[in-house]
Formats: sequence, C-alpha cells, structure tokens
Amino acid sequence: MTAAVESGADAVYLAGNMFGARAYADNFDEDGLREAIAFAHSRDVRVHVTVNTIVRDEEMAALSRYLRFLYEAGADAALVQDLGVYRL
Repeated sequence: MTAAVESGADAVYLAGNMFGARAYADNFDEDGLREAIAFAHSRDVRVHVTVNTIVRDEEMAALSRYLRFLYEAGADAALVQDLGVYRL
C-alpha cells in the first residue's frame, strides 16, 4: 500500500481481516486500517476496502459494526460482493 501511494496512485484497495475473500492473506487489522487510511489521506489518496464475502444472517450484527468502523476510520468506499450488504 505504501509503495502504491508513494508511486502516485490516486486510490488504493485494501482488505481488512474481516469479511474479505482472501481470509488467509495477511490483511489489515483495525489499527492497521486506521493507520493506512490516515497515511493515504495525508497524500490525497482514496482508500477502498473490500467487503467481498457472502454474509450469513448470523454475521449481520458484526458486519454492521465493521462497516461503522470503516466509516469512522475514514474509508472512502467499501467494495461489496453481497448485494444484501449494499442495503445496509
């Protein structure tokens, strides 16, 4: 992410460690997302976070909290796969 920002990207796409299709990848935890968003925004770079899993009913409360976290952390967009997530 840092290399993309420092190389002139106008947006970066990140995955958190929740609700991402690459569950076993080394994705950002909440603190890491906050830091990455702050770093990117300090250089006028937009941050898009993937939320690209099919969400089960029992996950909806956790998803709602996660989306609230992304909003409060300053993410510019959430990329969703499950159109039910879009309705939130």
